Amino acid sequence: MTSKDILKKRVKERLEVPLKAIEGDENKNIEEVLGNFLVERGYIKGVDERSEDWGFVYYSITRRVAISQKEMPHKKWEECIFKMGKNRETEENLFPSPGEETEKYRFLHEASHAYQEYLCFKESPEDPACWYQKALQGDVNSFYGKLFRYCFEKRAQTEIEEGGKKNYEKGLSVWGNASNYNFEKDDSIPNKDSEIAVRAQEDANELVTMFLWHPDYFNSYIDYLSLNHENDEVREKELTKDDLEKEKLINITKDDALYLRSVVRGYIREMKKSLGIN
Repeated sequence: MTSKDILKKRVKERLEVPLKAIEGDENKNIEEVLGNFLVERGYIKGVDERSEDWGFVYYSITRRVAISQKEMPHKKWEECIFKMGKNRETEENLFPSPGEETEKYRFLHEASHAYQEYLCFKESPEDPACWYQKALQGDVNSFYGKLFRYCFEKRAQTEIEEGGKKNYEKGLSVWGNASNYNFEKDDSIPNKDSEIAVRAQEDANELVTMFLWHPDYFNSYIDYLSLNHENDEVREKELTKDDLEKEKLINITKDDALYLRSVVRGYIREMKKSLGIN
C-alpha cells in the first residue's frame, strides 16, 4: 500500500457520512470520491492533529488538514451547528449529532475548502491568489465564482456605522461570523475588505458543505434564512427576522433563495463532472 493509498484510507474514514444522513441522497458516495480526488491531485497532502483549540483547519499553503485532539464543546455545537432538517424517508435528523458525527461534518467542510483551492488553480492558473478578486470583478463565471460574489456582496451590504467605526456584522453562516476572522486580530488578514472576503468564503463553503451532507439539510437552511413559512419546521418554530438577527444572519428574499439553490446545485454539477461522477 502506497503512502497515497494510506492517506486516501484515512481521509475516507473522516468523510464517511453516517447512513442515516445520506439514505436516498443523490450525492451518495460523493464524499469518498471527493477525498480520493483531493489526495490524488495533491490538494490534501496529509491529515495532522492539533492541540491549540477544538478547531479544524485546512492550510492551503501546505495543503494539509489539521484536526483537533479536543472535542468540540457542546456549547459551541449548540451555537455553530444548524439544527433543523429531517430525512423524509427515515424521520431522523439530518443535522450532525455531537461527537464523532459532527467531526465528520467538520472534516467535510475542510475537504470542501481543499476542493475550492483546486478551483482557484483551475480557474486562475496564472495567479491563483487573485481568483477571489477576479470573481468579484465578474471575471470568473463558474458557479463557485457566482456563489462567492453573492456571499461577499451580501456581507458588504450589511455594513453599519458604530461610533464612526465600520463593521460587517451579518452574513449567511454562523461559521463566517466567527470572531477569529478579524483583520485587527489576524495579521494574515490585511484590511476590512479582506476580512469580508474571508468571511464570505466561509459562508460559501458552509452552504456547499450542507448540500454535500444532504440536499434536504441545505434546503432546510435556505428555508430558515428566507423564513419560508411553507416549510412546516420553520412555521412550527415561529421564526422571525429577529431570530436571524440574534445569530447575525441575513434574512434573504424568496428570489435570493431560488438563486442560491440554483447556484449551489450548479456548483455540485460542476464538481461531479470534475470528479468523473455521472
